[in-house]
Amino acid sequence: MRVLRLAGWVAGLAMAGMVSAAEAAPGFSTANVNIRTGPDTEFPSLGVIPEGSPLEIEGCLEDESWCDVIWQDYRGWVYSEYLGSEVQGRTAVLPDWGVAAIGVPVVAFAASQYWNQYYVGRPYYVNQPWYADRYRWEGYAPRPRPGWYAAVC
Repeated sequence: MRVLRLAGWVAGLAMAGMVSAAEAAPGFSTANVNIRTGPDTEFPSLGVIPEGSPLEIEGCLEDESWCDVIWQDYRGWVYSEYLGSEVQGRTAVLPDWGVAAIGVPVVAFAASQYWNQYYVGRPYYVNQPWYADRYRWEGYAPRPRPGWYAAVC
């Protein structure tokens, strides 16, 4: 019974984003790339990450199309085609290896939760309601990476 209670407590913390099965992975940008406030080109850009800049990959969507990253003082989303990492002493673009090989957790995106956690107080936060209508604020589903499911079928 005690084990079940502990498992439930850990699961609750994991759902709240306080515990993850895998840690963030060090990475870098493979080109000058926008870091965005959400996993789609429709979300505002926070800036451009210069090619070769080190960053931390916090997690990627299940289809590996977009990844949540930390770069300098920014937390946001980068299209995975522009992320690289070192695996087994070799440098590779993230989609070539896959998130499992790099040890990056799979994450989901809940727009209001993400914005409330990372963007409160930022100038663009006041424009947040625009996304409520455009992206069905809760339950937003990013467009899948082209060809992702075609290769599986």
